[in-house]
Amino acid sequence: MSDLQTLVRVARLYYELGETQEAIAAIVGVTRPQVSRLLKAARAQGVVEIRIVDDGAVRTDAGDALRERFGLRAVHLAPTLDGPAELTRRRVGRLAGEVLASSLRDGMVVGIGDGAAVSAVADELSTDAPNVDATVVPLCGGFWRAGSGVEPFRRIGEAFGATVQSLHAPGLLDSAEVRDALCAHAGVRAVIDLWSRLDVALFGIGGPSWSEASVGAEAMAEIRAGGAIGELLIAPFAADGRLVATTFRARTVAFDAAALSGIGRTIGVADGAAKVAPILGALRGGFVNTLVTDARTAEAVLALASEAAA
Repeated sequence: MSDLQTLVRVARLYYELGETQEAIAAIVGVTRPQVSRLLKAARAQGVVEIRIVDDGAVRTDAGDALRERFGLRAVHLAPTLDGPAELTRRRVGRLAGEVLASSLRDGMVVGIGDGAAVSAVADELSTDAPNVDATVVPLCGGFWRAGSGVEPFRRIGEAFGATVQSLHAPGLLDSAEVRDALCAHAGVRAVIDLWSRLDVALFGIGGPSWSEASVGAEAMAEIRAGGAIGELLIAPFAADGRLVATTFRARTVAFDAAALSGIGRTIGVADGAAKVAPILGALRGGFVNTLVTDARTAEAVLALASEAAA
C-alpha cells in the first residue's frame, strides 16, 4: 500500500467511520502515535480538508475602536470560546501565528518573547507554515520561564525554516554589574547586536507574576512602589504605561521594552480577564502596534479605557 493510500485509509477510518486512534492503530498495524502523525500529514497534504461554518464568528466593533483610539496598525480578534480558558488561548495563539506569518519576509530579523501566550503561538503554528529566510532571536534570556522543553522562539523559528540564534544567558541576574559583565561576552553580545536590527517582535503581555522568591525582597518592594500591573519582556509597567522598577530592570537580560516603539511591527498577544488591565497599560505605553486577543477581552479593554477616560 502506498503512503497516499495509507493516509486515505487512516483518514476514512477516523473522520468517516469514527474509529478511535487506538482502534485504527490495531487495524492498520502501526502505533497510536504513528496514527496521530498520519492524521496530521493527511491534513497537511490536503487529503483531509476541514471547514468550519461558524455563524457565531467575531462580531464586535471593539477591534476597530481600539485601533483608532490607540493609533495601532492592526487589531486581530479571535472568537472567545466557551469552556476552559485554554481553548480561547489556543485560538488566539493560532491567530497570532497567522499574523506573524503574514508579517515575515526574507532577510528580516525577528524577535520572539516567552511565556504562555507565545508558547501557544508555537503550539498552534500550522504544519505548512511558509519557509522564510529570516533570523529569529529570543527577546530575553532563559531560566526565567517555568518548566522545560524547547523554547517557543526556537519552535517558532524552526516552523518557518528560519535561522535561529540562541541566547545563552539567564533572564534575571543578581546585580546590574553581573548583568553588564555577562552582556559583554561575545556570544551574548552577538544576539544583543541583532536586537538593534529587529524588523518584527512578537511577545506576550503578562499580568503580575513576581514574588520575593523569584526576584528578591528589594526588587519586589520596588515593583510594588512603582504600581506595576503587568510586564512584558521581564519589564514591569504601570497602568498608565510607564515602565517602572528601574533597578530591577537593570538586572535583566532582555530587549529594552522602551525601544519597542522603534520596531516596525510589534505584535502583542494576550487574552482573558486577568490580562485586561495589562493590555490597556501596554497600549497606553505604546509597546504594541499590532494586538492579537479575543473578542471578549478586546471589549473589556475598551470598556476599561472608556471608564478611565470618563
